[in-house]
Amino acid sequence: MSEWCKNRFEITGKSVCLDVLTQWIEGRETPRYRHAIQQSIQLFLAGCAGLVKPTRTTQYPPYPALVRHGTGLSSPANQAFEQWLGLLVKNAVLDGETIKTIERLYHQSCIGAVRWGNLPDNAREIITTLMSRQYSDWFGLAGLSEHIDAEACWSWLSDYPEQAQPCDMLMVIPSRLATELNGSGGLLQGISTTTSLYSRIYGVEWPSGNNVRHARDEMSSLVLLIDTPWYPPSGELVGEISKVFDCEVRHWYSEPVHGIQGYNCYDGGEHTDSDLQAEWPGRETLPQPRLYLVEECAEEQTKAAPLPVPLVSAQ
Repeated sequence: MSEWCKNRFEITGKSVCLDVLTQWIEGRETPRYRHAIQQSIQLFLAGCAGLVKPTRTTQYPPYPALVRHGTGLSSPANQAFEQWLGLLVKNAVLDGETIKTIERLYHQSCIGAVRWGNLPDNAREIITTLMSRQYSDWFGLAGLSEHIDAEACWSWLSDYPEQAQPCDMLMVIPSRLATELNGSGGLLQGISTTTSLYSRIYGVEWPSGNNVRHARDEMSSLVLLIDTPWYPPSGELVGEISKVFDCEVRHWYSEPVHGIQGYNCYDGGEHTDSDLQAEWPGRETLPQPRLYLVEECAEEQTKAAPLPVPLVSAQ
């Protein structure tokens, strides 16, 4: 069981920048990197099953079975797989350019149009075995049984999420392709696990917000409270948040069980202040948000303002 580290962020910046930051906090952005990961899982499974092949003799030492079926004709699908394999070999950073490339190659391969019932028996067997092994990493669930619904899993890979997790850290600093396929169980030999990469880059094993609460007390200031397991988010991440959203971020953190506490300040990506012995500020609650009146038509002024929708905490 994890001990939870409390984090308080007091953020100031331009109103328009805080608007964008709020979208990230609430998970209202489309996580296109997740789409690329799901597309890559299908390409990986298709390669292992021999549905697509590189057009030239290729080795992939981290998982030789990916290319054990040899070479194929120089078809658009095989060319797409070969180019995607090049990204996998490089463990490409899942930035915007890589995401666009993976999407293009995925559609060129036509793997997304292949239905489970149309796969050869031997291909289904190979794919089912791999999905069972990677079930918790790829599908986000811990299996209670060794048997999975392989057809449902195959279909799920083509069902892309429209909203991110609250405070999704992978949308601030991108992860890497091979690491995401590898997951935490070490499927790919010699490739970093997600647990290792996340801890190194984001400072936490689960790179999203838990028990997320936030309030905007002024147009140019915002307070964010989140919990993270064991440790606070890394300085690299907090600094990148201040850079990406062009703001100043003052960050207090406290995990009293192991005596972890401190304070850091970042402005536009630069580390401007710190105190490793700073105590948690005596401001446990969020500030009361200020109301900004907007001119409306007379008939509209009698209508009650809608209540904000509570944010569901990421687990």
